Amino acid sequence: MKYSLSYYLCITILLFSCEKKKEQHINNVHVDYSTTKEITCSSFIDDYKLIKLSTSNENLIFQISKIIYDNERLFILDMPANCIYIFNNSGELEHTFFKQGAGPGEYIQLTDFYVEKGKLFVLDFTGQAILEYDHTFNFTAKTKFQTFGSSFMLQQDYFWIYNEPSGKIPDYQFTVSGRGEKKTSGLLPRNSTSHPFNWSGVNVFCMNGKDKYLSPRYNDTIYRIIDNNLLPEYYIDFKKRKFPDKDHVNNHDISDPDFFYLIKRNFYVSNKYLIFDYFKNMQRHYCIYDRKNKTNISGVVANDLISNFRFFPRWGNDNYLIEELPADILINEFSQSLELEHLIRITKEDDNPIIIIYILKE
Repeated sequence: MKYSLSYYLCITILLFSCEKKKEQHINNVHVDYSTTKEITCSSFIDDYKLIKLSTSNENLIFQISKIIYDNERLFILDMPANCIYIFNNSGELEHTFFKQGAGPGEYIQLTDFYVEKGKLFVLDFTGQAILEYDHTFNFTAKTKFQTFGSSFMLQQDYFWIYNEPSGKIPDYQFTVSGRGEKKTSGLLPRNSTSHPFNWSGVNVFCMNGKDKYLSPRYNDTIYRIIDNNLLPEYYIDFKKRKFPDKDHVNNHDISDPDFFYLIKRNFYVSNKYLIFDYFKNMQRHYCIYDRKNKTNISGVVANDLISNFRFFPRWGNDNYLIEELPADILINEFSQSLELEHLIRITKEDDNPIIIIYILKE
């Protein structure tokens, strides 16, 4: 089914109307910023996996930019190497996806990717396009757009693309484009002239099976994409520390420590939980919201599953939270952890990292 431009304007109106969230029937997640509680991993995590990635000259990872765990395979984006590594559940390399170039089915600069039903979708930032490949990585389709799109999500044959600031007027945070179409629509205009750095470095998409979620940067609402409608599902309430209703993020310098709590770098939605992080007193805190019981706890997470270790997931999809543990940090900083002792014995400082998959409770 195709949608007109007026349809997307309706979505825009819906988004702006949601600035008055209290009038909407959505879930309010109250964050008590005045107190700090200790949250144990075992209270919301059922189990974990340690995956030591194999290391060779052919798959030496420079920098992990994104991980998706799908069908017991790790899809790892290495932006400096401009490729995606696919490892199995044992950490063995299955495939290196590298198609850099200017020809058909090739990309110039990878900044994001997505996996669904065995198909791989990649975003070419420089080429301003999303390319599609089948389960054997053969090129099948291409969708062009005219923005600085850096990340995206697919929902029912429509790409929802997050755009970096362009300096143009109007400048939209999001673009919606049908697969294979040239026509696009912009959503959520931004004013990037005051504090342009306010818009960088934060995750805006999340997926849990068929359910897809979106949360604009420095916004207190998490939206669910349903039938190509954008509906508010969660409102994060920091009470006295929230922005005034008619205020705009660019009226403030978000690099000021007084506003660090607004930097919602990651949010995850699983079957049971909504989880997001924020900063308090220069320390990362988490809010764990039980979607079924509609209760939550906020504070610092203590890892009681892996002794003498941190809790620092950077990615997540479905019922998983994913953390990268660089080999040198494993050896030099966590040598006292009994659960990691066997990995330390077989790891060298220049090896590929260890990946930790936390499995959330159902």
